Amino acid sequence: MRPYLPGLAVASERRPLSCLAALPLIFAPFAGSAAEATDEAAQNLETITVIGTRERPYRAFVAPTANKSDTLVKETPFSIQTVTSELIEDRGVTTLGGAISTVPGVTSQVGWGGSNDRFRLRGFATTSNLKNGFRRSVFAPVDELVNIQQIEVLKGPASALYGRFEPGGVVNIVTKKPLDKAQTDIEVTAGRYDFYRITADSTGPLGDQLGYRLTGSVQSNHGFRDFADNDTQFISPVFQWTPSSRTRVTAEFEFGKKKAAFDRGFGNSPRFLQVPIHNNYGERNARLENNSALASLVLDHKLENGWDLHAGLQGSRARSDALWYAYGFPPVSGEDSADPIVNRRKQRSIDEQKDMSALAEASRRFTTGGIRHRVLVGTDYNYEDWDFTADAYLNDFGFPVNLPISLRHPVHAVQTGPMQHYDSSRYTSHNFGIYAQDELELGTQWRLLMGLRYDRARTKGRAEYLVADGPLTRTDDAYSPRIGLTWTPVEQVSIYGSWSKSFLTEPGGGMLRSGGLPEPSRGEQFEVGAKFSLLDGRLEPTIALFDIRRTNGVVSDPDDFNYVIQVGEQRSRGWELDIPYTITPQWRLLASYTHLTAEITEDSDASLVGNRVANAPRRSASLWTTYDLSGWAQGLRLGLGATYVGARQANTGNTFDLPAYTRWDANAIYRFGPGERYKLQLTLQNLTNKRYYESGGAYVPTFAGAPRTVMVSFGIRI
Repeated sequence: MRPYLPGLAVASERRPLSCLAALPLIFAPFAGSAAEATDEAAQNLETITVIGTRERPYRAFVAPTANKSDTLVKETPFSIQTVTSELIEDRGVTTLGGAISTVPGVTSQVGWGGSNDRFRLRGFATTSNLKNGFRRSVFAPVDELVNIQQIEVLKGPASALYGRFEPGGVVNIVTKKPLDKAQTDIEVTAGRYDFYRITADSTGPLGDQLGYRLTGSVQSNHGFRDFADNDTQFISPVFQWTPSSRTRVTAEFEFGKKKAAFDRGFGNSPRFLQVPIHNNYGERNARLENNSALASLVLDHKLENGWDLHAGLQGSRARSDALWYAYGFPPVSGEDSADPIVNRRKQRSIDEQKDMSALAEASRRFTTGGIRHRVLVGTDYNYEDWDFTADAYLNDFGFPVNLPISLRHPVHAVQTGPMQHYDSSRYTSHNFGIYAQDELELGTQWRLLMGLRYDRARTKGRAEYLVADGPLTRTDDAYSPRIGLTWTPVEQVSIYGSWSKSFLTEPGGGMLRSGGLPEPSRGEQFEVGAKFSLLDGRLEPTIALFDIRRTNGVVSDPDDFNYVIQVGEQRSRGWELDIPYTITPQWRLLASYTHLTAEITEDSDASLVGNRVANAPRRSASLWTTYDLSGWAQGLRLGLGATYVGARQANTGNTFDLPAYTRWDANAIYRFGPGERYKLQLTLQNLTNKRYYESGGAYVPTFAGAPRTVMVSFGIRI
């Protein structure tokens, strides 16, 4: 039984745990005795879901990403942190990267042309996220915070449940669902650099069995960078049909459109750190247009014999059309001269990505011989398609023309001729997986988790630069196990250890000299840690120590850069501390610290061995605290926080550092009127006007962070 959670603002949500009507036949031997021994709590469809409280720390009790279950976070033998919608609101952030910055082990990585956010988890870049448990590429989709209920960050390999992922972890974006009570929230925000944003969130019943939720946002802003602007529209309707107390069907859609300046940031040279951060080395015609759409249909059903069924289908499409100026090799010529020159190439890239995922799962709780089980079995299929076409301004020999511009005194409006076709490629991946997991309660103090997944991945690659007749194909098989043990000597303390493995196919990584595509990279992690629930649940720190090795990495062939070889290995090890603390019912604090050593341990280039991984700081930390005033200031909430990121290598060659920085933020929220239906919010970001750099990497430009920014919001609940 789940413990009663006193003093919380909660909502009961019907939430069966898992799926696939045919799979219970596998467990036919359990149909008799196990059915009688099924946990009484599993018969109850009502699951406690925290939707807001001022008396709890800024973390959720449950993060289904970890185990695809409602197992409490403190009973899970892996490090997992959540970003709640309440924390997002209290901090006044408007981007996914800003929302996740309080999670230890996460480093920001600005996405394609500055159009979205990506992450490094424990030093490893993410190529895909999860949205409600379904895989989705991070390259070009338009994601917004307006429809996000919770963000869950599972550290370490996630392949045992989700298949092809990097070993650093996975980010799951959980979206808002319909509520039983009708309400509509509208908020208008204005800020520095002509920032204007309107959000709307409306929900309620459409009858006894049907509910809806409609969220949307419109944003227009310039930026601190020269001739940078952005216009974004986003809308997400969700419908939930509950024909009976045992069945729920959820249909969800997203449509996003972004038109913006294509901002390539700064090139990979230390000389860019000496120029004003507003300098833009593209041209005024550098633009991108990203369009994305998503649709999903999910069925949850509880059978009378105790099996929970969960089945779903999600499809998404994202298209990016970008005219941009790529930095050359090297990005800067004459670095020691009086007037260094930035080398550029004019290009147009059209990328179209399609993702389709289907899954079916079944889960059940039962008891055998005094051991309580929660068994999950499932199967899934994922299809990905990335189609890329590039044009460029070429010379008579078919190579891109260099368009130099001054580093210190850039003068724009370069004139060029028409662009010509330069390159095209297409990569597809079909992945089929089956998996099983058992969570065992061995008495009152011990919990054992065992999981195993089998994948068959078929990848196909075609690129004009590949010297091959027709597309290259390969088929790979992979087993991804994980096992974890949790010991709870007393109710307030959980000590755990775990081991897990991952794999990731890389069809776009290049071609081996033998004429084939690279085989999957592999990851392995060992983790130990402790989770606490102290002071009646007001203080819930987590400490985790980890060691990850990623092998079989793809690196350039030292004898011919047109090819790749697989000898690379990267190792990431360190420890993380997460401290959510409710000091008093009015005063809350969230702090985190990460100590990380991420380095290259094997490479085809011997000079790189021992180098640190790019954009992976040794030390990082965050702090956020809010205080609710009372008395004459009733309804006023004050917040203050800081983000510290240590010095990072800007590239794999470790030729220069991005300097360490501490950024301070603050805000004030005032709720007033009948039922506190009105809200005023003042958000101050980068209070000290610190110059800093958000991200960099071997093939990723360096992006500067924004100067001091002020935003004012007014909201109303109808």
